[in-house]
Order: sequence, then C-alpha cells, then structure tokens
Amino acid sequence: MNSGVSLQSSLVVLQRHLLDFPADSAAWQTLAQLSATDEAATPSVHRQQDPPQIANPPTSTSHNLPVSRAPVAQVSLANQSPIKIAESAEALFRQAKTLADDSNFTGCITLVERAMAKSKELAQDPMLAFIYAHSLRNASQVERALEVLLPFRRVAPTPWIPFELGLIFKSLNRPADAYLCLKEARGLEPEFTWAAVEAATIVSHTNIPLGRLDRLTANRQAERDPVELIIERLLRFGNLLLVIGWSPIPGRSGSRMRLLDPLVPTMTASGGICYYQRPDVNQVIGSEAHNLHGFVSLIDCSSLTRWSEVGELQFVMQSVDGASMRASTNRIRLCDIAEEVSLDKLLEGLLGSFRISMDSGTPWHEAIHMFTAQTTQICSQLFSHYTKSVKHRSEVHWLNSKNSNDPTKLSFIFVQLGHFDIARPALAQICKLGMSMEIIVVNNSTQFFSESFHVLNRMAGIYKNIRFGIVNNPENLGFSAACNIGASNATGEFLCFHNNDLFANASDDYLSLLHRAIAQPGAIHSAYQYFTDGTLMQKGIAITKINSTSNYDITLYNGYSIGRNQSPGEILACSGSLMLMSRDTFDQLNGFSEEFIYAHFEDIDLCMRARQQNIPLLIWEDITFFHAEGGGTIAPYHLGGTTGHVNRLLFSMRWQKVLQSMNTEVEYVL
Repeated sequence: MNSGVSLQSSLVVLQRHLLDFPADSAAWQTLAQLSATDEAATPSVHRQQDPPQIANPPTSTSHNLPVSRAPVAQVSLANQSPIKIAESAEALFRQAKTLADDSNFTGCITLVERAMAKSKELAQDPMLAFIYAHSLRNASQVERALEVLLPFRRVAPTPWIPFELGLIFKSLNRPADAYLCLKEARGLEPEFTWAAVEAATIVSHTNIPLGRLDRLTANRQAERDPVELIIERLLRFGNLLLVIGWSPIPGRSGSRMRLLDPLVPTMTASGGICYYQRPDVNQVIGSEAHNLHGFVSLIDCSSLTRWSEVGELQFVMQSVDGASMRASTNRIRLCDIAEEVSLDKLLEGLLGSFRISMDSGTPWHEAIHMFTAQTTQICSQLFSHYTKSVKHRSEVHWLNSKNSNDPTKLSFIFVQLGHFDIARPALAQICKLGMSMEIIVVNNSTQFFSESFHVLNRMAGIYKNIRFGIVNNPENLGFSAACNIGASNATGEFLCFHNNDLFANASDDYLSLLHRAIAQPGAIHSAYQYFTDGTLMQKGIAITKINSTSNYDITLYNGYSIGRNQSPGEILACSGSLMLMSRDTFDQLNGFSEEFIYAHFEDIDLCMRARQQNIPLLIWEDITFFHAEGGGTIAPYHLGGTTGHVNRLLFSMRWQKVLQSMNTEVEYVL
C-alpha cells in the first residue's frame, strides 16, 4: 500500500476486499497484523479454529465502517451487571459474540433484542441475525431461531448463515435441509471444515446420499416451461465428472451434456450422455413421478481451469426432439457437491449405470454413449499416471535362494487378485519340471498376501532348486503393471505369463512349450486352451469385425477377450492367460501397455505391436491347457463389467487404421 494512506483506511480497504474474497488467507493475516499495530483500533475480526466457540465470520456488506472504537450506551439486564450496547452493528456483533463465547446465551439474546428494538437498521443486519439465531438455538428456542435467520439465507456472502441454518435444521430433525445448508456453507468457503464435518455426520446417520443436490431448475428453450431435474450423484476423479440423475423429459442418447461456467462464459466442459427408463428405481428412491428418465454422463472438465470456484452451475442437455434443456443451481459450487472419489469408485458408478441401463432393456452399446473419445483417453491417462505413482511402493520378497549356480532358464509370472489356492494344480506341475527356474507371484490384493506368502514359503522349503518370490503391490495396479513388475524382478532367459486358473494337460506340456520357444526365441508362444469340460475355449484371437459401440459379429465373453470360436479369420493375438517369450522379445516390445485400465485387451494390444515389428505369434495345437476362467480372481464386478467396455473403446481408437488396412472392418462411431 502507499505510505500516504492511513492505517485505518488500509484496514477498511482490507475488510472490503475480504467481503468479496473471504477465502483469501493472506489478506486475513495482513488484517490481523495491521490491527495489532493500531492501539486505537478494536482488534480485527479473525477466524478461530477451536470449537465450541463461534469463529468470527467475515463481516457483511452492511459493516463497511471505519475501524475505531465507537461510542456506546449502557443498559442493565435483570440480575446482571450493566452491559454496554454498542451503537455500531460491527461493535455490537463483537459484544454479542463475547457473551455467546462465554455461553451467556440469555445475555446475548437480551442484548441483541434491545439493540434491534432501538434501531430498524440493526434489525436488518445479517451478522447480528446470525449471532442472535445462534444464541436462540443454544437456548432451546430452535423454531424462533429458524424464523429469525431464514430470511437472511441469500442476503450475505458468508458461510456462517447457512452453517447456522444447517445446525438449526439438524436440531429440528430435518436432515435433508440441514445437509443442503451445510454443503452450501462449504461451497462459499471450501476450507470450512466444520461444515464438512457436520454434513458428513448427517450423511452417516441418515439415508441422504453424499453429493446429492435435489432440485435444479431447468428450462426447455423451445417452450420455456419449467422442468425439475434431479442430480442424484456427482463423482469426481481428476478432471472426470460422473453425473447421475433423473429428468421428466426423455433425452437423446449419444448427444452431449455440457457444463457451463457462468463466470467465464467461454469455458465449457462436455461429455457423452446415456438415457434409460427404470420406474422401479425411481420408486425406490422416493421420486414423486415414477416415469422419470434416468441419465448418466461422463464429463471432461479439463477445460474448466477454474471449475472448483464456479459459484453457479449450468447443465445443458438435449431432449429427443432436439430442444435444449438448461438446468442451473443457485449458489452451490461444483467443488462442493461433487464427491471426490478414487478411479475404482468412479468405475463402480459407471458400472451401476451400465447395469441399470441394460436391466431396463437398453443395449450396452447404448449405455456406452456416456463415453466420448476424449473421456476414454482421460480414463486411460489417469490410470496410467496412477500406476506409475504407486509402483515404487511395491515390496519384493524372495523366499529362498537356488542351490544351483546355473543361470535361470525360465521365470513363471503369476498375477494374483484373490485367493491363490486355485494355482496349486499348475504349481504342482511346474515344480516337477526339474530345471533352473523361478516362480514369481505379483499380488494385486493385499488382503491375500499372507495366504499367498505361506503357500509359496512352504513350497520354497520343499523345492530347493526353484527360486520363489512374491511381490506385494500396495494397491490393485491392474494386469499390465503387475506383469511388468514381475518381469522387472525376473532373472530368467524366458518369461512365461501364466494365469492362476490355468493348468496343463501334463507337466510335459510346459517342457514342450519351452523347447519350442528355445528353438524360436524371437516369437511369442502359446497353446490351445480348453474349458475344464473339454470344450475348445480358444485357439487364438481372430478379429473379423470389431465395432466400438456394438458387439455383433464378435463375441465378448465376460469382457476378457474377443473372438471365441468365431468364424475362421487370421489369428492376430493370443490370450494373456498363457504367453511365453524370451526376455529380449519382451524388452523389445516394452512390455504390456499400462494405459489399459486394470485388465482386458492389453494382451491383444501387445500382440498387435509384435505384429508391427514382425515378431511371429505361434499357437501350438498339440500342446493342451485347461482354463477354469474367472476362478483365479475376485475382482469386483464393476471392474470386469466396466473396464472391458472402456478398454474396448481404447483398443478401437488405437488400432482402427491398422485393422482397416488389413481388410478387417472396424466401425468407430463415437
């Protein structure tokens, strides 16, 4: 500030600044420092952090007064010593707050009531209404407190009024109203932790879903008739926002939902949207109109650089007749009502949308409309970033050392997600091979680490010529990252990626596969796989037609791969359930792509990259393996049910042109 500006003027300027920017912590610190140096000034308003005292809220617009000691009048309260009544609203607020902080709520009520009786201007002051209502609530006059404070809810830009209203509604056993008020308070002040704690407490004791905003006012631009839109959940991971809600007007699947920032009109975010109709679901959630249409949208918010500061939200949707529907919130921020979740939880929300959509008769390729090319890429990038940030915390445990000094010929790599007992048949066969090798288990489920450790530790004590190791990942990093971690710790000349629920017809099948890999080390080797009932499961993956948003002409079996027992076509890939290749070949391919989310299609992607580098794929018909598919994992259904679709889109985008050049029809219609 200029030196010519007086200290008191500087204080006034700072106070006015804080009215517009109440979250500016640096300004609060400066205000406190300037106030401390002014002996003639009353100590400045500041925010305390230790409940149960009321923290001093920032003053409202009616408090733009010079910071000085104001003259006071004096009154006597019954059975109490005389209390001076300040003539300014700001000084009166401090005086009333001191009484409230001392739990003298009766004194505070009497002080404010007598002051308001003397001045109509004081009776219209929002912060005096706040401290008055606070004292009334604590004096068990809750209905009166609501009557006093409710008219001021939209008057002052301070979080303390909706916060106090939330506590009043809570006392009146109105949890839904309390929740929305508390969330509004935190929307005005994102760091308002008391409001967050109170809101979370209410949610934990009631059936109010976290992140719910009940009513948005919408207008169809074509007819201008009001529409009530319900946002059920807003889930945020990174720049992705999953919007789940209900609309009385059917929308057009495959259209876009846009999120507007009214503070910066040029800033918009968009995503695909899918509609479905489930009257039974609406009835369960207590909707008045059971014919509402459900919708789900996945929005890319990366263009909203200020999206956490948006003070009003506007959603734009498209109805089946092409008209736009615009829904706006009122002073509730996106950062406040959007629940911050993990990628796993976001996928769980997506799966719920898939299941509800398909249960209502909507084909899955209609449900996939919630994805766009951009949001699919963002999902992939976020997951890849996530695995890279977590991998360094993986722990490697070697359970024994080999008796032999011979170089390790073969490394078996198992990825575990669930109980490891199902791998016992394969382990028993492998341990009979009598060669220099190692078995590495990469554990993606920390809750089963102890179980796997004991199984391998017992085997390590029996089979001295085999080196046993287990890698414990701190989180589920997905199939690709787990395979790459296993390979990075392996010392074998050849690497065999092996599912837990796979086993050979006989131990000699492993030797046959290895001998052929030794004879042709520059290739990827696999074998025919059968279901446990003897039915042919696959002899490789042949893509005759792949469509990113429909599944005709190919079979998507449990989301794991495509092309089961389909019409003859060129074999392009083998399943990741059994792959044997040299270390040099694996390194040449840079391992599995960690851009595929958790699992599915990473095996086909690796084989496509091998094809581009002229690395042969050899699938041996005379070597037999059995696959109890799905038995080796307890992956949550939302992973298997969602990631297969997401990765299918990602694979289609990545390999569309290559497959088309091979006369393989690819329809990419996002």
